[in-house]
Amino acid sequence: MVCLRIIKMSDSLETVYSTTNAMEAEFIKMTLEGEGIRCLLENELQAGLTGIFEIKVDVMSSNVDRARQIIDEIRESSESHEDTSEEE
Repeated sequence: MVCLRIIKMSDSLETVYSTTNAMEAEFIKMTLEGEGIRCLLENELQAGLTGIFEIKVDVMSSNVDRARQIIDEIRESSESHEDTSEEE
């Protein structure tokens, strides 16, 4: 919790993605962190237990635009893969 306070003091956190799927949230987090964007998952434990609560992927406000761009690229890639699978 101490790390979270330090991040919030220097730069506010903003939600860039939300889902009820814990694996999806973890994938987004890992992808963003692989691109050098530090992330925080909110409600991870509650959602993982019930599948009802949304898991939110938060990043520092200075990284919001880049994070959303990466998430859009993931979505486009996923949609392209689904289209290819349907044609086969």
